[in-house]
Amino acid sequence: MDYKMVLKNILIVFNSLFYFSLLFFFASCNDSSNEADKLNSQAYDNHYRNICLSEEHANRAYDISGKYSDGRAEALNNLAFASITKMDYDSASLQLEEVTKISSNQVELLIADVQYMRLCQRMSRNREFYEYRERAKERIRRISEEKEKLSDHDILRFIYAETEFAIVNSTYYYYVGLDSKSIEAINTIERNGNILRDTAQYLNYLYNIGSGGIIKSESKEEVIQQEFEILIKCYTIANSHGYTFFKANSLEAISLLFATQDDRETLIADNPLAIRTLDIGNIADDSIAISLANKALNLFKEFGDIYQIAGAYRSLATCYMAIGDYDNALINLELALSNDKISLAPDLVASIREQLSVAYSAVNNKQQSDYNRNIYLELQEHTRQDRSLEARADMLDKSLSQLNLMIAIVLLAIVILLILLYIFYKWNDNNKNSHSLDKLLTPLKQWERNNCIEIAELRTKIDSLNEKLEITKARILNNEIKNLEHRTKLSLINSTTPFIDRLINEANLLVLRNETEDIKQERCEYIKELIDKINDYNDILTKWIELRCGELKLHIESFPLQDLFNVLTKGRTAFELKGIDFMVKDTKAVVKADRMLTIFMINTLADNARKFTHAGGSVTIEATENNDYVEISISDTGIGIDADELSSIFSRKISDGHGFGLMNCKGIIEKYRKTSKLFNVCKISAESEKGKGSRFSFRLPHGIIRMISAIIMLSAFNGYIEANNINNSDEHEIRNLSLANSYVDSIYVSNINGQFDKALQYADSCIKYINSHYHTLHPNGADTLKATDTRNLMPAEIEWFHNYIAIDYNIILDLRNESAVAALALHDWSRYEYNNKAYTQLLKEMSADNTLSDYCRTMQQSQTNKTIAMILLVLLFLLILPSFYLLYYRHRIYYRYCLERINNINEILLNKEELSRKLEQIESLGHEIFPEELQNVVSQIQVSLHKAYEIQQEEAYNIEIAEDNCRKAEYECHNLYVANSILDNCLSTLKHETMYYPSQIKVLMNDNPVNFEHVRELAIYYRNLHCMLYEQAISQLSKIKINTSRVKINDITIAGNECIINYMIDLLKRLSGDKELDIATEALDNQYIRLTVPMPSLSIAQNKVDQVFQPTSENFQLMLCKQIVRDHSEMANKHRCGIEAVVKDEKTYIIIILPGTKQKQ
Repeated sequence: MDYKMVLKNILIVFNSLFYFSLLFFFASCNDSSNEADKLNSQAYDNHYRNICLSEEHANRAYDISGKYSDGRAEALNNLAFASITKMDYDSASLQLEEVTKISSNQVELLIADVQYMRLCQRMSRNREFYEYRERAKERIRRISEEKEKLSDHDILRFIYAETEFAIVNSTYYYYVGLDSKSIEAINTIERNGNILRDTAQYLNYLYNIGSGGIIKSESKEEVIQQEFEILIKCYTIANSHGYTFFKANSLEAISLLFATQDDRETLIADNPLAIRTLDIGNIADDSIAISLANKALNLFKEFGDIYQIAGAYRSLATCYMAIGDYDNALINLELALSNDKISLAPDLVASIREQLSVAYSAVNNKQQSDYNRNIYLELQEHTRQDRSLEARADMLDKSLSQLNLMIAIVLLAIVILLILLYIFYKWNDNNKNSHSLDKLLTPLKQWERNNCIEIAELRTKIDSLNEKLEITKARILNNEIKNLEHRTKLSLINSTTPFIDRLINEANLLVLRNETEDIKQERCEYIKELIDKINDYNDILTKWIELRCGELKLHIESFPLQDLFNVLTKGRTAFELKGIDFMVKDTKAVVKADRMLTIFMINTLADNARKFTHAGGSVTIEATENNDYVEISISDTGIGIDADELSSIFSRKISDGHGFGLMNCKGIIEKYRKTSKLFNVCKISAESEKGKGSRFSFRLPHGIIRMISAIIMLSAFNGYIEANNINNSDEHEIRNLSLANSYVDSIYVSNINGQFDKALQYADSCIKYINSHYHTLHPNGADTLKATDTRNLMPAEIEWFHNYIAIDYNIILDLRNESAVAALALHDWSRYEYNNKAYTQLLKEMSADNTLSDYCRTMQQSQTNKTIAMILLVLLFLLILPSFYLLYYRHRIYYRYCLERINNINEILLNKEELSRKLEQIESLGHEIFPEELQNVVSQIQVSLHKAYEIQQEEAYNIEIAEDNCRKAEYECHNLYVANSILDNCLSTLKHETMYYPSQIKVLMNDNPVNFEHVRELAIYYRNLHCMLYEQAISQLSKIKINTSRVKINDITIAGNECIINYMIDLLKRLSGDKELDIATEALDNQYIRLTVPMPSLSIAQNKVDQVFQPTSENFQLMLCKQIVRDHSEMANKHRCGIEAVVKDEKTYIIIILPGTKQKQ
């Protein structure tokens, strides 16, 4: 018993000791947890007062927390806050990661997510920012649902987390340039709500509202006043409660409000009491901003926030720049970058680099300015919103992998079900209803009949295209022959050039040499002979050229009028001989018209003015630009025209001397007006008063010329313009954007060349055309681009982007960037700031991923999708047995169902859709399993369709080939037609404009005494006009290439154009009275072929044989033959080719040598 008693007492002692130990343990834990909570509260209270003290308290709380996970997590969050403040981002990441590992407290995990968001915002890690943002949003939702279960301490922590989440969101969106989202985020905080329980967060809220970008108003002054009032409130509360961080922040923000003189003067005048609270002392007004910024900098240095210190240096630099002290600004900006840790915050570095660019530009250090701006632009690219696409991809990968699994399971279940259905089908005997197969095939037979008709129509179309091709080839041959005739005529024109050169040479000798009268008389006689010779050639040309009424062809292009005016100026001699003052005013106008016809009209009107103006009068040519047209006028002080004659001046020949030139001018204007709506502005008119003079004028539309780097490039229509081919509205819209893009290129080139004034001029023009494009889309739109704007309004392009206006925003991006560069170089700070802000904001908007939230929600819904998939699979499993039961009835209706499917196939067969679409639909229906006899019906339909489809494809291919051949032929025919039209104009102008001058020179030569200087000037002007028109014609010939092939005649092969060779033989046949030609062929040196053509009907005297193929020959058909031989010689580069006439035994032969070979026997 004693033993038992002792044992009992020992147990009682051990139990007492055990319970005492437990009591001591829990008391110790409770004391340590209370101490940890107290230290964490002190650490939080010092977040914005003394960061070092806050970190010290947090470290102590962490050390004593032990297994108290909530206190340890809170301490880690406080330490992470201190690490972020000191820009020790690696330590902050480790501390926040530890929170997620050791704690299940949702409030502390939420705070960790928000701190991660701030860390990502500082480091511009957009992808991770969105991940933590979505995670934090989900935690806020869950905590809010169970908020009543939180302790008082956790409620305060939740208020901090929730408001910090909104502030970090707003800050992030502000730095990436999404102002609307930034305002939306900060407005989620109720100003008079729970945030008032946390003074530090309330100060944080006030500072973010007052520091800029949140308050919006029509008046900039109202915005600044409201921001100032909020910042003063923030400063006052921070100062009274010892919040060094917010005291410094509010001073820094107020210093920026005082930086601008106008804003500073307004704030000082409107807020005298508030200014006193800043304790700025008696300093000059322009030093207030610098003083406040310096105070803020010193407070941040005292606080130890590296990020804010750099920002304070930047703000101080801004204040120095506002008063023009760029040296101190540069010093402070370099100090802002002096700490290596700043590189971890790209957004901050970007803003500093942008300020450096401006400051260096102000001191004319362009190299450093460009260097810093390039870094700024690279950082803008680095922090673009589209980096968040990576986050979206990661989220989608997780969601898609789950969805793919769900789909795979569903597909597997469907496959199993199909297998069971197949087994049941084999097991079940089908009760087939009788049905007439002939009736099922009736639609197929009907379709086959219709298809035969369609195939016949396709083949008819092919025949039509082939017929069209033959007609086009005939037109090509006709145009080639016409082009040949033009080349022949031009060779005659070219033959007159040496005579003109000799004439000028003789005139020069008469002017420059002091020779005897006999020699001068000889030279005069020689000049008259040359003029007679030129007139002989011109007489022949006149017989060859015919300006036919109604066949006027236009070659529309844009060209500067000054080029034509320069030519006209050289012809002043004819006016001076008559004692008339001839004046051509310079112009910068560019017109869209036919160049040759324009000079013809001006020459005609100027010549008429000369004829009817007496000595001592004047003739003036000038061009006036209007909004829609250019008016060219020829004014004189001549005899004038009666009112009766003036009313019909362009419709009939006037008896007192007006020629048909005015009627031709009227006809040209009418031709322009019929060409397209673009030429509706064309008009010709006359004004006159008897005895006082006349004024003739005509209007032409504006042309376009674009200048880059002093190189003028003509941008105009080339080729023939058919009537009604221009859609004015579409052309105007495309033209505006095209011109805007061209001006953007010009801005860039001007900036490269250092022509910054010109760059801004181009920018203004670019803005004009972009606004014009905007007004074509929205005629009543009021939001237009501006070069600069001092009001605090959103740039128009951002509004356009939000409203989905269809404009190439890359053009606007380039415009804003290049305008900012030019304004920076010219020290136009307001324009630089506006364009740089617009560029940055538009870049952010264009790269922003507006669908990111939807994708993030998709990730959150993936768990729900898995649950839904499981439910669907269970339901599918449960439905399998009822499905088997239902299949019992399926075999009874299956055959009827198949009949319905075949009826559907027949309906598709007879509908109006394309054959390929029918095949696709019938194939999809035909994949089902049909009974054997019904399957044969389906197979017949499919085989017929496939066969018809192959035939249709073959015929469509043949049509495509035929259409392509037609297009090629029409293109070739069109090119020949355009060239011939231009040549027609050139030759007609040559005929009408150059015939006058030889006769005029001859008249001068008959004067006594002869004014040789006037003769020389008129001859030179004649030659210049002659050469210009000739060169214009020759330029068209160079664009036409002769198609070559191997042409067989008897036993020889000629390298040339078969149609032209046959045309030459046909010409010779006509000259022989349409008799068959007995052409003898002979090979020469295996490179040339000689053709001997007897011409019994062609009689040529022996002494005139050598003149048959001379330019003075009047036989145009033989000259055409000569031109054909010359063309083939040049084409084959064989220079022994030629043509000559030979008379032998009183018979005429044409000997032709062409490139070719004799066929081997």
